[in-house]
Amino acid sequence: MIERILAAVREGNLTQEQRDNLAVAVAEALSNAALHGNKLAPRRVVRVTVEVPPSGGAVVEVTDSGAGFDAATVSDPTDPARVLMPGGRGVFLMKRLVDRLEYNAAGNTVRMTVDPVKPSR
Repeated sequence: MIERILAAVREGNLTQEQRDNLAVAVAEALSNAALHGNKLAPRRVVRVTVEVPPSGGAVVEVTDSGAGFDAATVSDPTDPARVLMPGGRGVFLMKRLVDRLEYNAAGNTVRMTVDPVKPSR
């Protein structure tokens, strides 16, 4: 699945580092959708949409069939009081690997945006 997504964004002219970062972020989003959103229920669906804007870059959305969650309540896993506590690391990682990470109001769709590389002068 991740290889198909990376193939779909090829025309976005991403750097190798951007592609690698997007691959990790998408893998985490898919894992969260299946595990947390769909509770590993076999009949539930995870939908992925991929867009390459005309200006370049990439936008990948992952939507699960779950009720969603409030992304604002995810704690910072780097907070010394939370370092040994589970949870929040995937969202934390995704935020750092893409240029923008947004959730819909329900919290069951994550939108990951990688901006195009600006040409050097």
